[in-house]
Amino acid sequence: MKKHRFYLLILSLTVLGFVLVEIYTPKPIDWTQTYSSKDKIPYGCELLYKLLPEVFRNQKISDGRVPIYAKGAANTINNTKSNYIYVYQYFRVDSINRKKLLDYVHQGNNAFIAAEDFYGLNDTLHFETNYSQTFTKDSVTINLVNPQLKAPKAFRYHHQSVNTYFELNYKKDSLTKIVATNAIILGKNHTGEANFIKIPFGKGSFYLSTVPKAFSNFYLLKANNADYAFKALSYLPERQVYWDEYVNVVGFGKNSRSILKSKYAKGEDDIDSSPFKFIASQPALKWAYYITLVSLLIYLIFEGKRRQRIIPIIEIPQNTSLSFVETIGALYYNQKDHKAISDKKIAYLLAYIRNKFHLKTTILDQEFKDDLSRKTNLPIAEINDLFDYVATMQSSEHVQEKDLVDFNKHIEAFYKNT
Repeated sequence: MKKHRFYLLILSLTVLGFVLVEIYTPKPIDWTQTYSSKDKIPYGCELLYKLLPEVFRNQKISDGRVPIYAKGAANTINNTKSNYIYVYQYFRVDSINRKKLLDYVHQGNNAFIAAEDFYGLNDTLHFETNYSQTFTKDSVTINLVNPQLKAPKAFRYHHQSVNTYFELNYKKDSLTKIVATNAIILGKNHTGEANFIKIPFGKGSFYLSTVPKAFSNFYLLKANNADYAFKALSYLPERQVYWDEYVNVVGFGKNSRSILKSKYAKGEDDIDSSPFKFIASQPALKWAYYITLVSLLIYLIFEGKRRQRIIPIIEIPQNTSLSFVETIGALYYNQKDHKAISDKKIAYLLAYIRNKFHLKTTILDQEFKDDLSRKTNLPIAEINDLFDYVATMQSSEHVQEKDLVDFNKHIEAFYKNT
């Protein structure tokens, strides 16, 4: 008993040790690129969002989970000009929401978008993005172009963080000529390629940057890189700011939902975009969800228990000998070949004698008949009579049906008596 307690103590201490190690082991750094104003991870934007009031003094900073142009559709921003800020790894927008965004900027508002790719905007604004292949160092520099904002010492970043740049003259396809944009270059990388531009559009402007990581927590805390982010944002006029969190939650410009627009129309700024919330808001999806749950419950009740494998039905073996004999008999009967039947009966009779009485049937002489009579205890007259029929059948070319019947009676009597 003491020995068992000793082993249990060792096991308990081991488990306790593993628990303590898991508790006190530092958690690995999460390098996910969320760019969310709520995330403190390296590639979150909590620090930038908290410092926005320092850039836009006395202005309201709104954190929305619906694109700014969706708010515009609800008539919440058309009366006052504003700035729209979007920071994420990729910018995606469909044709409907692209038109709304373009209308928003065309009316005199400004959009600041930092992303590595701009799906849906590049064709409209006539630009393209590309990835630089000339980097040979671990880190490279970027800077602003305006002499009043350009830093004496360029801002240094890891080369994979800022290797995207703008191509302002590009071909849409092999059949079209080169299209030039009216972009104004505001920032370049160390090789002179544009990575921060301004594109006037109507009464407003697009400010596009290909280095979203420059606005993340990780780089804002390194050296003087925070200065680059604030100088880049200083191009925006001091107006109300809308920080777009919609993309980080449900995906930019995809599956626009009337429920979100209706909530903004009612003045609700914080939208719960969880899938279950959306399912509950749609009657068809809600009933489909309930039916699925009930179906799963019914399946667990009736099909979840252990079921015995189906026992196969084994049919009783049938004796087909009789049917075979009947078939063969019918065949011979229809052909009326009595000679063939008599030959087979003679062959079977001789085989029977050889197997049971161990007599040679090569020569059917009187000596053979006497030996057979002694072994079968049958009168010699009966044996002679039987083999007289055998000799007659063997010597005849044609056998009559009556003779075959008589011959068969003698054979059956022999089998019965022996």
